Amino acid sequence: MRVRKLAAAVLGLCLTATALWGCGKAERTTQAGHAADPLIWYNRSGLYACFPGENPQEIAGFDSAGETNAVQRFLGRHDPTQDVRFDETREQVYFCRNYREDTSYGFFSGELCARKFGGAVETVAADIVKYEPTAGGTLLAEDKTGALSLYRRTEKSWQGEVLAALVLDFRVSADRQSAVYLTGDGNLYALHLTESGEQRGAAVKLASGMQQINFASADLRQLYCSDAGGSLCYSADLHPVQVVSVDVDQSIFIRKTGHAYYLRDEHSVPEEQQQKKAVSDVKERGEELARRESEAAAEEPDAASAQQQTALSEITPAEGKTLCYFDGTKNQILLHNVSRLSAVYADRVQADRALAWQGSGSGFSIYLLRDSAALNTGLHLIDQGLLDLALDAGEDKFYYVLFRPDGEGEQDPQRGTVFARTYTAEEIEKEEALFSGVSGISNAQGGNVFAGAENPNESYASLVVDGQQLAERVASYQRISETGKALFYLKDVFPNGDDKGGTLVKWDGGADNSGEELFYGVSDYEAEEDGSAVLLTGYGDTKELWYYGADGTKQRLDEAAIAFRHRESE
Repeated sequence: MRVRKLAAAVLGLCLTATALWGCGKAERTTQAGHAADPLIWYNRSGLYACFPGENPQEIAGFDSAGETNAVQRFLGRHDPTQDVRFDETREQVYFCRNYREDTSYGFFSGELCARKFGGAVETVAADIVKYEPTAGGTLLAEDKTGALSLYRRTEKSWQGEVLAALVLDFRVSADRQSAVYLTGDGNLYALHLTESGEQRGAAVKLASGMQQINFASADLRQLYCSDAGGSLCYSADLHPVQVVSVDVDQSIFIRKTGHAYYLRDEHSVPEEQQQKKAVSDVKERGEELARRESEAAAEEPDAASAQQQTALSEITPAEGKTLCYFDGTKNQILLHNVSRLSAVYADRVQADRALAWQGSGSGFSIYLLRDSAALNTGLHLIDQGLLDLALDAGEDKFYYVLFRPDGEGEQDPQRGTVFARTYTAEEIEKEEALFSGVSGISNAQGGNVFAGAENPNESYASLVVDGQQLAERVASYQRISETGKALFYLKDVFPNGDDKGGTLVKWDGGADNSGEELFYGVSDYEAEEDGSAVLLTGYGDTKELWYYGADGTKQRLDEAAIAFRHRESE
């Protein structure tokens, strides 16, 4: 389910709209092919795609009874639409069929196929677990044994070149001309391709001794990885990695900038400047860094000085971690004795922003991280009545919910008032009360606050936008765009056997209404920035698939669909 549930620990996060140009709209194409991703869905008969302004087309039919039975058996555990990809022009489609399940390790593999719409189906390879299209119509794929291969179409058939006998992870850049992969023995490699899919020389070794890829930007120009010992490493422009720090306990990466905040042991002191020498053997590099840090530790302030810096003299720094900031070129220490970083906003803030908890035991001070500055919010986790807090994704504001009884009648201690505070690099301004009657904030962007109050023992909450309550029993909502208030939301969701369905409502952001009810019995939906949406309605394993146009038109695309998706990657 791509639509985020509203009732969660802090009422979840709102998903932004995705790029679907719905069926029935004017077609958007380039000279080379389609410019927009199609809607993709499947039923018991096959896989289908609908490009904008065109009729649905079959991707693959489930012709045999055995394959249809396999699809039925995998319902709820594997969605074949997630294995559909396209070439750059979207004229060639790739998909998997004839799935098999590895019950020992819990994964599915399938026969990877390629075809042009209306053309014959070609088998690329068998037993494929994961794949991504690369430049020039080539494919990078991992099979069930863990082998990674680069496949290309020859005159007669598809041929594969094995790059690694065992791969732990791999990523492909947005332009499809670069890739990185981590082998089973811990070596990290970069692969470069021409526009026609030819390799630009041999794969380049970036590091050894790695255990996982932690973060990769869409263009792969910023890459973080780590080893089993806690060393965090960084590669810029697919050059051999630099060690950012050793003894890293927790890290978060800001998707928009590729910068990192991380916690490390107090006894380790990060280098003030980026190392100029690229070292591919991380173990050797880590020993070098540890030696330098030991020398630097002798010059660090003693525990008393560190306590003065944290303003928590009753807590020793040894109980927590050192909070550091890495901007791609250098490290900076921000705080000592930090227990936790919050990564909940890392995928949507537009700049380096995060929250940190300083202290331990019964005292946790909450700090707001703005680039290389750590600002004390004055809030504490043990504050009586602190219910929630949130960052604005687009502005230098943060919000929190406080229960402040005024002694006038009975009050619900699980509901409070939303306060807002603006901040700069140097200070946080005084608070401003916005509205009351909520228990949490699910999203804040551009000064608009989306909040609600959870209903006890239910997975629903009220939906309140800037103080205006839209409905009381809301299971999820999705903003139509990243600006403004307009959204779709699903309310009054009730079970019907093993299924749940609710009423889908579209709200235009107006203060004089709570939205227009569009469909009933809706189990899944997704919206686009022009105000259109696709949804499943009905009960049972199969449901009706509908397209709702921005102009209010409704079009049923399938009477017995099982699942759908809009994009090549979620």
